[in-house]
Amino acid sequence: MELEKVRKLEFSELRKEVVKTEHKIAETRAEILMHRTKNHRSLRALKQYLARLLTVKSERALLGVDTTPKSKKV
Repeated sequence: MELEKVRKLEFSELRKEVVKTEHKIAETRAEILMHRTKNHRSLRALKQYLARLLTVKSERALLGVDTTPKSKKV
Protein backbone atom coordinates (compact mmCIF):
# COMPACT_ATOMS: atom_id res chain seq x y z
CA MET A 1 0.00 0.00 0.00
CA GLU A 2 1.30 3.42 -0.87
CA LEU A 3 2.09 5.99 1.78
CA GLU A 4 -0.77 8.29 0.79
CA LYS A 5 -3.25 5.44 1.12
CA VAL A 6 -1.82 4.56 4.55
CA ARG A 7 -2.22 8.15 5.70
CA LYS A 8 -5.91 8.08 4.73
CA LEU A 9 -6.67 5.03 6.89
CA GLU A 10 -8.76 5.41 10.02
CA PHE A 11 -7.05 4.67 13.32
CA SER A 12 -8.75 1.29 13.73
CA GLU A 13 -7.86 0.28 10.16
CA LEU A 14 -4.27 1.36 10.72
CA ARG A 15 -4.06 -0.71 13.88
CA LYS A 16 -5.49 -3.75 12.08
CA GLU A 17 -2.98 -3.31 9.26
CA VAL A 18 -0.10 -3.19 11.79
CA VAL A 19 -1.24 -6.42 13.43
CA LYS A 20 -1.74 -8.11 10.06
CA THR A 21 1.72 -7.07 8.88
CA GLU A 22 3.36 -8.26 12.10
CA HIS A 23 1.66 -11.62 11.61
CA LYS A 24 2.89 -11.82 8.00
CA ILE A 25 6.44 -11.05 9.16
CA ALA A 26 6.29 -13.91 11.67
CA GLU A 27 4.98 -16.30 9.01
CA THR A 28 7.65 -15.26 6.53
CA ARG A 29 10.42 -15.71 9.11
CA ALA A 30 9.15 -19.21 9.86
CA GLU A 31 9.03 -20.08 6.17
CA ILE A 32 12.59 -18.85 5.69
CA LEU A 33 13.82 -20.89 8.66
CA MET A 34 12.07 -24.01 7.36
CA HIS A 35 13.49 -23.41 3.86
CA ARG A 36 10.03 -23.20 2.32
CA THR A 37 10.82 -19.94 0.57
CA LYS A 38 13.93 -18.61 -1.05
CA ASN A 39 12.64 -15.06 -1.37
CA HIS A 40 14.33 -13.31 1.55
CA ARG A 41 13.45 -9.91 0.09
CA SER A 42 9.81 -10.38 0.99
CA LEU A 43 10.77 -10.18 4.66
CA ARG A 44 12.62 -6.93 4.06
CA ALA A 45 9.65 -5.47 2.17
CA LEU A 46 7.26 -6.41 4.98
CA LYS A 47 9.52 -4.82 7.58
CA GLN A 48 9.72 -1.62 5.55
CA TYR A 49 5.95 -1.55 5.20
CA LEU A 50 5.55 -2.03 8.96
CA ALA A 51 7.95 0.87 9.52
CA ARG A 52 5.79 3.06 7.26
CA LEU A 53 2.67 2.13 9.21
CA LEU A 54 4.30 2.86 12.55
CA THR A 55 5.68 6.15 11.23
CA VAL A 56 2.22 7.32 10.23
CA LYS A 57 0.90 6.27 13.62
CA SER A 58 3.66 8.27 15.34
CA GLU A 59 3.06 11.28 13.12
CA ARG A 60 -0.57 11.34 14.16
CA ALA A 61 0.37 11.13 17.82
CA LEU A 62 2.85 14.01 17.50
CA LEU A 63 0.40 16.18 15.59
CA GLY A 64 -2.31 15.53 18.13
CA VAL A 65 -4.65 13.94 15.63
CA ASP A 66 -7.33 11.89 17.33
CA THR A 67 -5.87 8.40 17.70
CA THR A 68 -8.61 6.97 19.89
CA PRO A 69 -11.20 4.73 18.33
CA LYS A 70 -14.46 6.53 17.65
CA SER A 71 -17.35 5.28 19.72
CA LYS A 72 -20.45 4.22 17.90
CA LYS A 73 -23.60 6.17 18.64
CA VAL A 74 -26.53 4.02 19.65
